[in-house]
Amino acid sequence: MVILNAEQVRDTIIPTPTPEPTRSAAEFALLAELSEQDGELAEATGYYETAINLDPSRPELYIRIISVLIRQNQPEKALDYASRATLLAADRDDIWTAVASAYIANGDRLVMMGDRAGANLQYAEAYIAALEATRINDQNATAHALAAAGQVLQGDFAKLEEAQQLADTAIFLDGSNPYARLYMGSVFTNYARYNEALEQYQLGIEANPNFAELYNALAYAYFATGRIPEAIVTFENTLRIDPQNAIAYDGLAYMYILLGVDADAIENALQAVELNPNMARAYGRLGHAHFRQSNYPEAIEALETATAMYREPNSLNALFFNRLAHAYLRSGTENCTDKAIPIFEAVLRVALPGSFEQTFAQEGLDECRRAVIQN
Repeated sequence: MVILNAEQVRDTIIPTPTPEPTRSAAEFALLAELSEQDGELAEATGYYETAINLDPSRPELYIRIISVLIRQNQPEKALDYASRATLLAADRDDIWTAVASAYIANGDRLVMMGDRAGANLQYAEAYIAALEATRINDQNATAHALAAAGQVLQGDFAKLEEAQQLADTAIFLDGSNPYARLYMGSVFTNYARYNEALEQYQLGIEANPNFAELYNALAYAYFATGRIPEAIVTFENTLRIDPQNAIAYDGLAYMYILLGVDADAIENALQAVELNPNMARAYGRLGHAHFRQSNYPEAIEALETATAMYREPNSLNALFFNRLAHAYLRSGTENCTDKAIPIFEAVLRVALPGSFEQTFAQEGLDECRRAVIQN
């Protein structure tokens, strides 16, 4: 009977297949949030991307993915989502606040690569986006603080007064806002009012003990007041709450160079460039420390990377160009004509009059010229 009625039996005992249920955008957003809480940022990004593909009409998803991408040092990708978000919900202040944060992060990336002009354009865009957020909602403390950041980070003394007013408004609206304290401290730092900057950073940390940027800023404020041991401890505090913070490793490398502890400087600089391969100054610190140990091949490799990112010397990065030229010279006078002399001459054009870098470059140039004549 079974054989003769095979089709009927098959239909009876084999269940009808049903399609596998698909997850909704909300479910992927929840998975992303859980991954973010666990520190699994790459997984969180993937889930947010899937959620946006399933439902591109939810502004909150764009805000979250922008934040996660910034934390992963991917501000360019964050800006792509920022542009989509403004088309979707240009009337929301939280969207414009996220846009401003993405511009600031991209400006910071360009500064690390030595592109100050490009960075200033990004900071100006951040200022414009943050002002749009304050126009929509004048009670948005973070937007006021990010507008202050867009001004103060450009390094233009003429913009500091407005930056201070914006940061002051942010603090008035929310005294515990970490961005308000961070950028008010930056204003005071630019005015060389370091004790007031220290106070702002400390107040910010009291209210937000897990905000890594405040610790890094506090460490550099300690350095500015000559308190290097406290700066080191503060950078280490950054790494306790954010073990992947390249800026803290770079800061430690700098502090150890100042103390003459080159081995520790090299160790921390290597960590910095591993975590952020686009950080020119970390390569410079690495090369500088190798140079002080007379390890010229390693110094040249790191300093060539740093100077290639900077492209040309200025009064702030002349040290790295100077050490590279001296490393070429000490590796053999045959390197003078094509490699060392052009760098020494470039450093002399930008070094501050009477500075050590000017004297050091002139000594190297004179030694190279004598060697060329002798040869």
